[in-house]
Amino acid sequence: MAKSSPFGYLLVAVGGGVIGFLAAQSITPNIPSEPAHESQTDQDTAEPSRLAGLERATLGERLRGEVTSESALNGNDGSRFERYVIALDEDDLVEVSLDGALQGVVAIYDDQLQLLDSAEVLRQRIDQSGDYMLVVSGADAQSYGPFTLESRRLELSDTDTLALDTPLDSWLQSDEREYTFTVEEAGMYDIDMRSDEFDAYLVLEGPNGYYREDDDSAGNLNARIADFLAPGEYQLTARSAYGDGEGVFTLALTPRELPSDTQLRNAGELTPGESLNGWYSGESLTYELTLDETSSVTLDMRSSDFDTYLEVEGNGVSLSDDDGAGGTDSRITEQLLPGTYTVTARGYSNTASGLFELSTRAEPSEGEPQL
Repeated sequence: MAKSSPFGYLLVAVGGGVIGFLAAQSITPNIPSEPAHESQTDQDTAEPSRLAGLERATLGERLRGEVTSESALNGNDGSRFERYVIALDEDDLVEVSLDGALQGVVAIYDDQLQLLDSAEVLRQRIDQSGDYMLVVSGADAQSYGPFTLESRRLELSDTDTLALDTPLDSWLQSDEREYTFTVEEAGMYDIDMRSDEFDAYLVLEGPNGYYREDDDSAGNLNARIADFLAPGEYQLTARSAYGDGEGVFTLALTPRELPSDTQLRNAGELTPGESLNGWYSGESLTYELTLDETSSVTLDMRSSDFDTYLEVEGNGVSLSDDDGAGGTDSRITEQLLPGTYTVTARGYSNTASGLFELSTRAEPSEGEPQL
């Protein structure tokens, strides 16, 4: 059973289409300055007034607001902003995003009015319990409109064990996290690592020298290792691609169910007009294509699991392609003489793995190809 960390994860959503680049970072909140006091006690007593008079946002409750021409003015860029105060506990993780008609950004300040962070999706670890200020700002001088502020709390897992069909949310702090899991039954499995805050990267090690790694196979900057796993103990390292990422990520281990009519062919003859499915596990797969006459040939290799790569050799021809079919899929189109050709299907990286489809089309053509 997975453990939960003692700290919470606080999600504050001010959501929608957020634009602009950290405009709130330049905000100087229009808070009246405090008169000078000789007494340190008087100064300490005056500190809470820095946030006095601001509307309070309450964790778990929805708050609606609007940036108008009457809102406070940012003298640096002419944008308008609204301010709120919210109580946060030590070791909370705060996420802020925008929702509503307002095109803008969100910033969080401590009670000394020091900017902690500002971003389209803002996440901040709280070092000290107390009141903090949220500033909702228009992206520029022409940005006005209503918005919604929502909040909720999540518990982040600090377990070091990954369980089948049990996704976990955790926090990466500029280092790497290590997990173990056990495969009881041989089969195909997906391991996904997703984050909105950094470029995810996975490394998997297992029995008999098994080793795989992946950067972006789950799309965008998310990582996925999809492979046939033998029974045994596995060690999984979750990190950022360049070792400097920080933020929340989700990790999941799930079985890969192939359609009941899917048969895998990792070698053999290619037949024009037909497609086959294969499984790539870091080693090149070779097929043979035989042509009885000069033909215009198109080979497509597609996969949602990894970046594909195709090669064709034979009869003085040496062809290759990475992304010719769009995205990370491969395509080779060429006029070929009669004869036998070797088609190699692999990943762009030999650390990738997953399911792919290879299709072959051939149409008789006149004339001689230019070699």
